Amino acid sequence: MNARESFGGLLLAEWTKFRSVTRWMVTLVGAIALTVGLSYLAASGNQTDINRSTDIFSGPLGDPVSDSFYFVHQPVTGDTTLTVRVASLRLPSDDRTAGGLTRLNDPSPFASPAAGLMVKDGTRPGSSYAALALTPSRGVRLQWDFDGDRRGSGSSGPRWLRLVRSGDTLTGYESADGVRWERVGTASPKSLPSTVEVGFYVSSPPAVFTERGGGSSSVGMTTTVASATFDNVRLDNGAAWRGDQIGQPAIAAKDGPPSGQFSERGGAFAVTGTGKVGPDPPDDDMVEAALIGVVAGVMALVAIGVLFATAEYRRAMIRVTLAATPRRGRVLAAKALVLGVTSFLAGLIGVLGSFLLAIPVLRSHGFTPPAFPEPSLSDPAVLRAIVLTAAFMAGVALVGLGIGMLLRHTAAAITVTITLVLLPLIVGMILPGSSPKWLMYTTLAGGLATQRAKPPTITLAEPWALIGPWAGIGVVAAWTALTLGLAWWRLRTRDA
Repeated sequence: MNARESFGGLLLAEWTKFRSVTRWMVTLVGAIALTVGLSYLAASGNQTDINRSTDIFSGPLGDPVSDSFYFVHQPVTGDTTLTVRVASLRLPSDDRTAGGLTRLNDPSPFASPAAGLMVKDGTRPGSSYAALALTPSRGVRLQWDFDGDRRGSGSSGPRWLRLVRSGDTLTGYESADGVRWERVGTASPKSLPSTVEVGFYVSSPPAVFTERGGGSSSVGMTTTVASATFDNVRLDNGAAWRGDQIGQPAIAAKDGPPSGQFSERGGAFAVTGTGKVGPDPPDDDMVEAALIGVVAGVMALVAIGVLFATAEYRRAMIRVTLAATPRRGRVLAAKALVLGVTSFLAGLIGVLGSFLLAIPVLRSHGFTPPAFPEPSLSDPAVLRAIVLTAAFMAGVALVGLGIGMLLRHTAAAITVTITLVLLPLIVGMILPGSSPKWLMYTTLAGGLATQRAKPPTITLAEPWALIGPWAGIGVVAAWTALTLGLAWWRLRTRDA
């Protein structure tokens, strides 16, 4: 088999064709420049003042957290054991709509009303803590530092809870009768001093409502109030109890006091609380904001992908290629590999350049801790966004190649490919609620989800935020396989 007939020879031949066309190489560089340039310009016009909010705090790990609840507590030095029975937990009313908005269902283990025990480094919002709590829908949880979480039993009824401090380690136990105890787990908060605040608390996260569509989104919150009764309170070396509202609720509650309260009668404590204890990052994604120019870069790569197919038909060079290599599928495979690798590398350069240039600009415009921790290329979520976004750009270029081989007409193929990306975006911006999700799962527009380093959300206007990055790249991979498969079929069954 001579070099021209080998697959390596085909690759070399296709690469030679690609790099020998000056306009294609210029367009390739232009795709990088468009990606970086538009990302930089978009970052220059993007500003936020979210860190001026009074209810965003930096947690022990440096991440944005919410730390608002009602705390009945006292200072304790050294090792100690606190035991209580959560006799009852009354939940807030469950209004599913508010002013036409739809209530969000947050699956986070930190998003449920809770009543339980806590050991905390003082009363400053955002300080280190460990809590053992009863929740109505997620059972007993041991949580610490707004990040750690251990699940106990699934019980939501009356429950005995015990929290034991030994040095820097907190161990949680639960019991149905106060006699037979089961270990929930251990927690090691980052910074608990010798003297800590120990007690019991009630929290009730705000109900979050959202509406999206028409190119915009809106979010509303309603503060909720939960009440709990604690009895059989036992604390080693205990003194007098005091109650404090830690943090502040976002807005005044409609069915309770503006902050929590407690009362004691016959050794039983009635506690009312509002607020959330847990991570609270904004849904806006700093990494996504740094990669706005990707759409422009993709359009340039689409043109290259289509021309890599149609140029040979326009000049009848495809007949020469197929005469030299009768196995037509290998010709298409070589074209796809050359275009795919080249487009991926160009996309990777463009995405990396956008990230490195746009992130400092965004930081200077308010995207700073605690709401927006410093993104790093060593962060797996950031690295995933960079690599998958470059793969998305390469995938769309390959779709352009496939459609170009199918239609064999440059203008028509470019129009069809770009429409598959842009039209679903426009329609998805207009459609309300989560209805655009099916568009993102079925069209190339879903590939833009690769830019996000955060989980999917319905609270943003951009429709690709409704799906995850792996789903997005999966959609692009499916379209790539489909169009190249159809192109292979036509190449084998039709005359060149």
